[in-house]
Amino acid sequence: MGTEVMKVVYEKVLAGQLRLVTATTPAGDQGAYVKALVGVGNPFWAWSTIPPGRVIGCDFNDAPICAETAAEINVQIDSITMNPADVLTYQS
Repeated sequence: MGTEVMKVVYEKVLAGQLRLVTATTPAGDQGAYVKALVGVGNPFWAWSTIPPGRVIGCDFNDAPICAETAAEINVQIDSITMNPADVLTYQS
């Protein structure tokens, strides 16, 4: 189970528009944080770090879908093998 600080990338409707969000979680039960941020049934990526810069896009095609329980989400996080550079697009 991941307990270290993570970078979580997900999409969320804010002010009526779909936005890409990058959030830093505190240390603790990452599954619980991801569930609260992302919401069950939505795609996300989570890594201990991501390259610096402004993230302007993300490919969620192979992303895990936020599960029902924190324990399941922790397994999903631990199973992520994709590198941030493979799915994130940065402003140039």
